[in-house]
Amino acid sequence: MPVSVTLESSSRHRVVLSHYTPGEECAPHRHRQAQLSLLLAGGYVEESDQGRAHADGPGLSRKPGGFEHQNRFGDAGALILSLNRDETPASDRYFVARGPEGLSGPALRRMANDGRAIEALPGGVAAGPPSVAAPPSPWLTEAHDRLLTDSGLSVGALARTFGLHPVHFARLFREAFAQSPTAARQNRRVARAIDRLIRSGTPLAGIAADEGFADQAHLSRVISQATGWSPGRLRRRFAAG
Repeated sequence: MPVSVTLESSSRHRVVLSHYTPGEECAPHRHRQAQLSLLLAGGYVEESDQGRAHADGPGLSRKPGGFEHQNRFGDAGALILSLNRDETPASDRYFVARGPEGLSGPALRRMANDGRAIEALPGGVAAGPPSVAAPPSPWLTEAHDRLLTDSGLSVGALARTFGLHPVHFARLFREAFAQSPTAARQNRRVARAIDRLIRSGTPLAGIAADEGFADQAHLSRVISQATGWSPGRLRRRFAAG
């Protein structure tokens, strides 16, 4: 079941931070307000009359008010920062896109505190048709699953099991999943850690050790970069919400 915290609210808009559990499904539904969402970590598949779109963090999506869709979240869950607003410009349109890349913790904190900062994100991302996923080749799906489930398997070793040079394998992987093998593994690790931060009382040092971080300080750096909050602050936000 999702849990949400309202970070900013006015008569015309709300900024909301939401966490979805691993494997959670949302039946077909509509939001009254238009919604611009930044996927901070994790992933989901979204289905609508526009087709099926696959999103992995970081990612950006936009839905006009009243747009019907349904979601299935990945096996590490998802953390999403959303701007919900009453105004729907004539140019507003649905899209799901990879990126934007390189967002820093401070930039994410500004977005959490000011809906206008989220509004400024789309830019060129919104151009063109919705980013709808085509099913990858079965062997690439197998490679993707093995990469994410076996933390001790190097990208080079995985590439060689398919008879490919690591550079060629990484290129094919990026074409299929819109991110590098290293980014895919990092996104899943961050999402798993966030799920435990929010849904359990496990000490931070234990989460760091269990999820493959070097130590608690490493966990803190990576979570802060991905979300804009330290692990402790993120846990407290949801506990207080």
